[in-house]
Amino acid sequence: MTCLSAKENDTVDYSSRRKRSLHRKRLMDVDKGGNPDQLPPGTPVVIYSRVSSEDQIHGYSLESQVNACKSFAAQRKWEIVGYYSDPGFSGKDDQRPAFSRMIADAREGYFKAILFHKLDRFSRNIENTLRYFRDLNACEVLIASVTEDFDFTTAQGRLVFRMMALFAQWYLENLSAEVVKSKMAMARHGIQNGPVPFGYIKNQKQIVIVEEEARLVQNAYELYATGKYTDQMIADFLNQSGSLTHKGNRWTKDTVTDFLQNEFYYGMVAYRDQLWPGRHPAIISRELFEGVKAIRAGHARRPRSHMGINKVVHANLLRGIVCCSHCRQPLRIQSTRHYGYYQETSRYRGRDCLQSNGRVRMDILDQQVFDLLKSVQVPGEWQVEIQGMLQDMDVVRQVKIRKLEIDEELRRVARAYADGGYSEASYERRRSRLISEKNLLTIPDDMEALELDVSLEMLGDYLEEANDDERKQILHLLFESIYYDFDRQCVVGFKPQTEFANVFHSAVSSTGWVESEGMFTVLVD
Repeated sequence: MTCLSAKENDTVDYSSRRKRSLHRKRLMDVDKGGNPDQLPPGTPVVIYSRVSSEDQIHGYSLESQVNACKSFAAQRKWEIVGYYSDPGFSGKDDQRPAFSRMIADAREGYFKAILFHKLDRFSRNIENTLRYFRDLNACEVLIASVTEDFDFTTAQGRLVFRMMALFAQWYLENLSAEVVKSKMAMARHGIQNGPVPFGYIKNQKQIVIVEEEARLVQNAYELYATGKYTDQMIADFLNQSGSLTHKGNRWTKDTVTDFLQNEFYYGMVAYRDQLWPGRHPAIISRELFEGVKAIRAGHARRPRSHMGINKVVHANLLRGIVCCSHCRQPLRIQSTRHYGYYQETSRYRGRDCLQSNGRVRMDILDQQVFDLLKSVQVPGEWQVEIQGMLQDMDVVRQVKIRKLEIDEELRRVARAYADGGYSEASYERRRSRLISEKNLLTIPDDMEALELDVSLEMLGDYLEEANDDERKQILHLLFESIYYDFDRQCVVGFKPQTEFANVFHSAVSSTGWVESEGMFTVLVD
C-alpha cells in the first residue's frame, strides 16, 4: 500500500506485516486515602527507591532517596521495617522485582505505609499510580512522598494527588513522543531502528552484507517463490545449512514466517507500519519479494485438507497446561476432521526433545485426567469429621455472608466520612466495631480443607456430566501443569494450583502419588 504524505509530499509505503493498534486507557477512580502524619509513633513503614538508567546517568542516586525517607520517618518516630529498591527499572513498568514484592507484602499486612522520595519514583503511569493507591488503601496501607505535600483526607488533597500523577504521566508521554519522533526521523533518512536481520551486520555506523548468510537468504526466497515449499520446509533447509538465527536459535516455522515478509531484504526500512528506502544494500530484488508475497497470499486462500464443512470443533480442555514430560514445554493443539490432538512441537520451535512430534488424541488424554481426579479419596479418618462438617455447613455459609456484608458496610461508612456524614471520632468508633466483629467471624482451617476435599472427591463424577466450558474452567482452576509421557502413553505427573496443593497432598495416601516440592508423580504400572 502506498500513500502521499501531506506534510512533505513524499511517497510512503506501508508494511503489511507491521500493523499496530494504539489503545488509550481511561483514568481510573480513586478511593479515599489517609494522611500519613496521622499514623502514631512506632508505626511500621517501608522505604521504596528506584532509578532508571537515565536517572543514574544524571546522578539521581538511590542513597539520597533512602536518606530523605529515613529523615522523614525519624521526624515522625515511625519504625522502618524494610527497604525495597529497583535500580535500572523504568517507572512506566509496574512489573519491577522489588516493587512487586513490596505490593505483595503490603497485602499481607507487614507494614502500614510506603515512603518514597517523589511520586515518579513510585510510578510514572497514572493508571498504575491510581490503581495501587486504591488497592493499598483497601489494605489500610498508605503512601507518602517525602518531598511533596500529600494529604488525602480532603477533596482538595485528592485533587492535588491527581494533578501530580497526571504530571508524571505527561512527562512519560512527552518523553515517549520525542522517542517516536526521533525514530521516525531516522527511518525517513533510511536508517534502521534496532538490530539488523539475518544476512547483515552493523559495522560501526554502516550496515554491511554477510555474504554466506546473504546467499542463504537469496536461496530461501527463490525456493519459496517456486510455490513448492512451506515455511517449515524453508526452516529445515536453513537448519541443514548449519546456520542459526541472530539470536543463536535454530530456525522454526514461526521465525521463517517473519523472515519471508521482511522488506529490509529488498532495501527498505520500517518504523511501525511505514516504509522508506534504506541506506543499506539490498540482498534480493523487489520483484522476488513480491513473488514470495503472492505465493503466501495464495497459500492463505487455499483451504487446508482438514478444513471441511463437517469439521468437528474440539474443546481443547487442557490447552496451555498440558506439557511434555521430557522437555516440560506446553503441547500444541492440532485438529483434524475427526479428532483433536495434543502434539509435541519442539522441532518447530527449533529445540530438541526426545519425544519430538509425539501426539495423543484429546479425548484419550482428557479422560486420563478425569480418571486421575476420580481416584481422589478423602482419608478414612476424616469421614467422621466430614459428617459433622456437613451439618455445620450452613453456619459456615452464614459466616462468609456476614463477612461480605461487613466489607460493604466498611466501604459505605468510609464514603459517608469522606462526605462529612461522620465526625472523625464517630467514624473510628464505627469502623473499629465492624473490624472487631469481622475478626471474630472465623472459619477453622480444617473446616475449609475438609470442604475442599469433599468437593474434589466428587469432582471426577461431576466432570463426566459437565459441559466443555465447565470442564475447562475446573481443570484450569485445579492444575498449573499436567505432564504426559508419549512413550508410556499416560499422564505421569502434575502440579496443582497453589490454593489446591494441600487438598491433593491429603490424597497422597489413597492414590499412591509421590509428592516432591509441589510436584506430584503418578505411579504407572
